[in-house]
Amino acid sequence: MISAVSVSSGGLAVAAQRYGTATEGVATLGTSLPSPVQVDLSATAVQLIESKADVSLNTAMLRSSLDAEKRVLDILV
Repeated sequence: MISAVSVSSGGLAVAAQRYGTATEGVATLGTSLPSPVQVDLSATAVQLIESKADVSLNTAMLRSSLDAEKRVLDILV
């Protein structure tokens, strides 16, 4: 169980970092205003959606792992 918590926590950190990187890209786009040919918001939108899904998945895994550990401890006590 400890490895499941570790893996989901690590995945959550990576997903949060990817989300932050994508949002920085959006913020940079808002300030530099490149030519319309250079703007590709679809790739950034996909990154944001994927990162959000990764955060949700890893949060659910972490919650599930912690609940399972709690049940095991309750049984042992």
